[in-house]
Amino acid sequence: MKKLFTLAAAMVAATAIGNAQVAGYKINGTANGKDGSIIYLTDVNDKSVIDSAVVTNSAFTFVSETALNEPEAFFISLGRNSAGVFVDNGAEINVDLTSSPIVSDNGGYNDKLSALHSTVGEKSTEMRKTYGEMAQGGASKEELQKYVMDKQNEIMGIYQQAMTENIDNIYGAYVFAMLSSNYESVDELKADCEKVKYAKKFKQINEQIKVLENVSKTAAGCMFTDFGGTNIDGTPAKLSDHVGKGKYVLVDFWASWCGPCRREIPNLVELQNKFGGEKFTVLGVNVWDKEPEFKKALTSENINYPQLYASHNTDATTLYGIKGIPQIILFAPDGTIVQRDLRGEEMKALVAEKMAQ
Repeated sequence: MKKLFTLAAAMVAATAIGNAQVAGYKINGTANGKDGSIIYLTDVNDKSVIDSAVVTNSAFTFVSETALNEPEAFFISLGRNSAGVFVDNGAEINVDLTSSPIVSDNGGYNDKLSALHSTVGEKSTEMRKTYGEMAQGGASKEELQKYVMDKQNEIMGIYQQAMTENIDNIYGAYVFAMLSSNYESVDELKADCEKVKYAKKFKQINEQIKVLENVSKTAAGCMFTDFGGTNIDGTPAKLSDHVGKGKYVLVDFWASWCGPCRREIPNLVELQNKFGGEKFTVLGVNVWDKEPEFKKALTSENINYPQLYASHNTDATTLYGIKGIPQIILFAPDGTIVQRDLRGEEMKALVAEKMAQ
């Protein structure tokens, strides 16, 4: 749920239902910027500048006299202060950037969104409070996990209901965008994308479709997809230099800054020590990292298996639909994928099973 809450807190959307006397839209705002500061109206996806305004007496205004073809999603930003705004023809919106962003629209979609955030915030506060009380009261790990899962499912249901009740407007599309990262089936995501009007306006929905498509292409039973990087000494290298060469290869996508990645390294070292040879090897694929930190971790973690440095190549994670690390994948001798998402004892048991065959 973390991603869901992070996205929900990052954007506050608004549209108006009043009778503003503009063909397009009008946005009135207040901000803490000095007189003469430039405030920007940008596209919500690529942050390209749509319009700009000058802050005067802590106020600013954006006005469009041109009618929109359909509702649009924008960001208003002044330095680190920003607010998300959905606009439609005839909308007159008020934005307060002086503290936490407040966007008002006289009972429109922004008020619905504010109510949604308020409800979820209350549920989250209640969850943290009750979790603490349960932990102090001696609740078991299993009881705590069940409580959290139940509350998270309840919160997810609130978002899903909001989406279902608003599939024909841009507010519903925004809620769908928040939910999109939780989909695991590309077919289900695509099907809902067709039901929710304006869904394709949101980059994160389209990106999640691509991620799930790539996960499907690199699922168990599929042949490996190659990508490039460099060896530790900087010479060019590819995944295919190791995978599909007649041995099992346990590939660990990792980064030096990633705590869970570092915690798996002793397991990988153990497997390399026990089985490394003609039938098996571990391969580290370093991603989303800085080369000096990567090389420093090789020494501090006593890593004893080969490495492919691919932090400069986004294909390494994109082609496998990886959004979080560590992602550990076992490849068969012919290069087909045996299993993804391996960790700890399950990973060690699978490798031992294959080595015993």
